[in-house]
Formats: sequence, C-alpha cells, structure tokens
Amino acid sequence: MLSVRNGNATQSDYELQCDVFDVAPAQNISVTWYRNNKTFESFMNSIEGPEKTSYLLGVNISREEKFAEFRCEVQLKFEELKPQHPVISTTHHLSARYSPGLRTNSSNKTITVAMGGNATLLCDIEGNPPPVYQWTVDEQPMLETTNRLHITQVNRSSIYSCTATNILGNTAMHIVVDMEENDTTTDPPAMPTPEAPENCGLTVTPAEVYVKYGDSASINCSTTIKDAAIMNWEFAVGETSGASPPHVTWMIEKLEDFTVEPFCFVTLDTNEQCKMKPNITLYKLPDSVVVSAVGNRPMKEGEEHQLKCHIYNVAPAKKLSVKWYKDDETVFTDDLQSSDLTPLPECLIDSTVRLCNVSSIYTFTVKKSDNGSPFRCEAEFQFGPGGPLVPPSMASEPYTAVVHYKPTIKNCPSYYAGVENSFRLNDLPCETDGNPPPTVEWYYNGTLIDSFKLLTRAESGIYTATAHNSMGQVNIDVHITVEYAPRFSCQMLYEVEVKDMLKPLCKPEGLPLPNITWFKNGKEHFSQRWEKHESGNYSVKASNKHGTAEHTFYLDILYPPEFTQADTTTVAVVDGNVSLVWEADGNPKPEIQCNDSLAENVRASTVGRQRIITVTRATSTNAGRYICVATNKVGKVTRATTLVLQDKSTDLLQYWWVLLLALPAVVVLVFVFILKGRKKHGRYNFPLQVRYTVENGTT
Repeated sequence: MLSVRNGNATQSDYELQCDVFDVAPAQNISVTWYRNNKTFESFMNSIEGPEKTSYLLGVNISREEKFAEFRCEVQLKFEELKPQHPVISTTHHLSARYSPGLRTNSSNKTITVAMGGNATLLCDIEGNPPPVYQWTVDEQPMLETTNRLHITQVNRSSIYSCTATNILGNTAMHIVVDMEENDTTTDPPAMPTPEAPENCGLTVTPAEVYVKYGDSASINCSTTIKDAAIMNWEFAVGETSGASPPHVTWMIEKLEDFTVEPFCFVTLDTNEQCKMKPNITLYKLPDSVVVSAVGNRPMKEGEEHQLKCHIYNVAPAKKLSVKWYKDDETVFTDDLQSSDLTPLPECLIDSTVRLCNVSSIYTFTVKKSDNGSPFRCEAEFQFGPGGPLVPPSMASEPYTAVVHYKPTIKNCPSYYAGVENSFRLNDLPCETDGNPPPTVEWYYNGTLIDSFKLLTRAESGIYTATAHNSMGQVNIDVHITVEYAPRFSCQMLYEVEVKDMLKPLCKPEGLPLPNITWFKNGKEHFSQRWEKHESGNYSVKASNKHGTAEHTFYLDILYPPEFTQADTTTVAVVDGNVSLVWEADGNPKPEIQCNDSLAENVRASTVGRQRIITVTRATSTNAGRYICVATNKVGKVTRATTLVLQDKSTDLLQYWWVLLLALPAVVVLVFVFILKGRKKHGRYNFPLQVRYTVENGTT
C-alpha cells in the first residue's frame, strides 16, 4: 500500500511510504520505485513493525515538470528461484509544489474604467498548493478570497492589492483602477430622425467563438448602414483594428480571461446606438487528468470498488463529460453535474466560469479478469454542434488494476513419473495463479516436504500441493512415481534342480520393470527347462528407459543320484576274497551308505564316487543281499547286490562245465589247422624222440 504526505519543505516536497504487510522473509523483499513508469533510484529508509515493513522515500517535483506519477512494486527474490510476480501499489499523481508567483513580469497594472462602470480584476498569481487570495482597496481589507474581484459602479480611482499565500510563501500584486469621468458638455438637441434599422445592420463574424486558453482570437464587426458616425468595440482586454465604419476588428493575442465579453457598437448620426455581442467560450484543458483508487484498500475479487478521476484546473467544468475506459472499451460516461459526488464543486453549481478541480467516480464489481487491465478516464468538452469538430479532450495515463483473488492451480497432472535423484517437486509443470502471489507448499502423508529435495524410489506416493494467500487456499493431489534405472543385488552362485522351469533367479530392481536377457559364456541363452549339462557361468542384462545393468554369476544345476549299474548278483568262493562296488553320479556329489557292518571280515571304503565293500576270507555268513543308498539334497536312490558263496569243488565243477562248453570250439580249430596242413607239398618225417615226448606228455 502506498501513501503520501507532505514533506519537509527544506528537504523534499513529498514523502512516499510503501507499506508491505505479512511478507517473509523480510531480507528477501525487493522494493522498486517508479516515477512516470520509469524506475529511479533514491535514498530510502525502512521501518520494520510487527505486522508490516514500511519503506520511506522523499521526492521533489520541479515547477517546470508540473506533475509526476509514483508507485512502488514489491517482489520476493530468491537466488535459486525465478522472481515471483510483483505486487503493485496504487499510482499516485503528485503535482509540483511551489510558492505563489506572478504569471506576468510586472506586479503593477493599470486599467481605466468609466465612471459608474463595472470591471473584473484578475490577481494573476499562481502557486501549488493553490494559494489563498486576500484583497484590499486603498489598504482596506475586502472579503473576496478568490483570484477574481468584481467591482461595480466605479465612482473613484483606487488602488487594489491582492496577496496570494500558501505554505511555501506569498506574493502580492497591485492594480490601479483609473476612473474616467463622463463628458458633461451639452450637445444641441438632436433633430428628429427616422428610426434606425434593426441592429443597425451589425454583423459579427464569427458570431460564436471557441478559444483555447492562452490562444489568440479575433472577431470582425461590420455594418451595412451608411449613416454610422462611430463604430467600435467595448472591451476590457484586447485591442481593435480599423476603428471606423463599415467594419472594425477586435483581437487579443492571448486570451486568459473567462469573464471577457466584448461587444461591438455603432452610433448613428442621430445618436441612436446599436450593440451586438458575440458568444465567446474560453475553455481550458486540464493541467492533468489522473486515475487513482478511492481509499487504500486493495481491489478484491467479488467486492465493489471505486476509481476516481481527478481533473485539475479545468474550465468551464459545466461543459465537461468524463468517459471511463477499460482495455480501450467505454464502460461508463459521467456528465459530472448528475454525479453522485457530494457536495458538488461550486463551479458545477454557480454560473461563474473559473478554473476549478473536479472529479468523477467509477464504481464497479471487481472481477479476476480485471487484474492487469488498464483503466483510464478522459475529460472531454461537450460544446454541441457549434463547437470544434473534434471535441477538446485530455485522457489520463492508464491505471493498472491490481486485483487480489484466490489462488488456482492448473496444468498439474494427476499422475507423474520422475527419475530418482534428479526429480524435485518443483519440476512438476504445475502453475499457480493468485494475487497476492500464493505461497506453495507440498505435503506427504501430512508432513511438509522440501520441494527442492531430490526424491528417491522409496518416496513414491501421493503428494498434496497447497497454494494459499490472503484470499484463500486451494489443494491438489498428485500421485508421483519415482522411476529408476535397473540395479542388481544378487548372489554370485545360484543352484537349480534339473528340469525346473526357467525362472528369474537374479531379479533386478528397476522402474519401469526392466527387460531381462540371459547370457551363457557371452552368448544369449534361452531354455525352457534346466538340463544337467547347462551348469556354468551366466550373466543377466536388465534394461529400461533409464539405463542398463548386468550381473554375472555361476549357475549350478542339481540333479538326484543315479547308480551306474542296476541291481546285480556276485558269486564268490568260500574262504576267498571278494569286492562289491557301487558307483553313483549326482549333483551335488551323492553320499553312499550301505549295510556294511554285518561281520568283522567286511570292510567298507569310499573312493571318488564309489562305495567299495571288501569281504576277506568269505564265509557263508557273508552271503546275502547288500543294499546301498546314494543320497544328496535333491534326492536318493537304492541299489542292491546279492553275494552268493560256493565251496571250492563246486567251483572246480563249475570250471569243468566251462571247459566242456569250450571243447567243441577247440576241436573245430584243430580240424581247420589239419586241413590247412594237407594242402602243403612233400613228405614229412618226424624224429622218434619228438613223437615220444609228446606221447609221454613230457617236455
């Protein structure tokens, strides 16, 4: 909120105070001052209070500058954030302050008035603040307190003085009124003459004149009659040219007297006189037109608000109309005289035309869409069809509306996926709107969250955004999923059972769920079920849109024990030695257990994957069924071996049967050998000694 008060005359014309309410932290507040919509730098004091911080600034406006507009803008600034939208104060229109001074170069003026005549005296002194005028006549005080003094029926010469005073000083000027006595010489009686023609044929051109304050003007007066003795203008200001029939011109170089009423007259030879007065309208456009808010309260959505159009130093005010515009569209027209303002300025009530200040009020219900809209007012003279083709007017500078309204949150998705350790809540595309600029806070499970904190995978969930300002609060929920690249937390060794279905042994983490590819010994591998031969080094590659990870491990395929032979029977000789062997395969290596503790002459041993039972000097008690069980963590299997014991004769008989079975084969071989021998030529003699040896069976 911006307020203005008069400054110390020795230091500054005005002191501006920009009050900032309920904003923290105070050290991040930036206050920018604008003069005629341009930033400017000046010394500024600040005063901190419990509910507000006030920033004070002294300003001066030169008399040549006439007036200036001021406003302040407050903004919160953080190094890591883009600046927030500024809060803009109302704009104040301030005029130059100066002590009263003469408009002309001379403080003395003399006018001539005929005896019994009337005159209006102008105290041509101006100042700001507007001065108070005091009049004296021949050093005697008078009651008039404006810059114009009307005197009537002048009967003597006098000295009139006026003193203009404001808080910055005073200035006086003197006006000598010189009374001119009437000529009392008696003329001979006039001879009867015919009546003068109506208006004596007088014509003033133009008959209706509109003159801008300070501009020149001229009006020609002419007559059509022939017996005009005297023809001239009666005037208080200005001069004439060609003061003889049939025409004469009244002119003025700089018209600034609203009471001027010159008239043209003609005196006939018969002493009859005709007069004609033109209609002169002197108008002055305002020194300035300014829009400001009524009161110091902010515009709030849905509430009624008033803007005031200040129109300074304008005349004639009765001919003024005020048009209000929003975004260059007319929203209200005020003719001032039917205004709701009470009380109405005197210049709108009485018939005296003089410079005055008037104002117009525009009342409307504030809408959110009004925020940032330019409002302006335009003071326009309505002179009717006889006035200037383009009605004289002056418009204010735009007044930018600052509307306070409840926050809104838009473009905020219901669901959003961010990447772990790179996503913050502030990265969401949510946009907040509100005035004053809302404060945005994020909550997770009811706990306030730092919106600049990087989120991790453990922090997925529903987050609530709250935007609030002095006008209200709005909430919105966002379901946030924190995604991340694949990562393995797996072992270096895995075991599976043969024929198991292929399933994820080493399951990666990742969101979205990663695609998995298996490799064996560097080559892509795919199998529906695990087989014995597939143990080895494997790697798994996991990929999603955020990255790729790979893990290498050894896969050991387990299968239950298997004996290399089926159940068997072993025949041994009594008192002989015999070894029974069981061999089993499996993964892990099976453990073979047998019922090998039946006798003292039985010894069991394990060699590699074999279980060996050795029977020494076997006896009949050692005969029987030996059962071994091969076991690992996958399963077990049983194999039996039956040991049959025979005595030695039975053993020899058994061998004779073998010889008998082999004898036919031996005979056949001998016969074949003899046949081959007969085919040789010659006679053969064998020594007797050799034949004898064979027959006796000796060597």
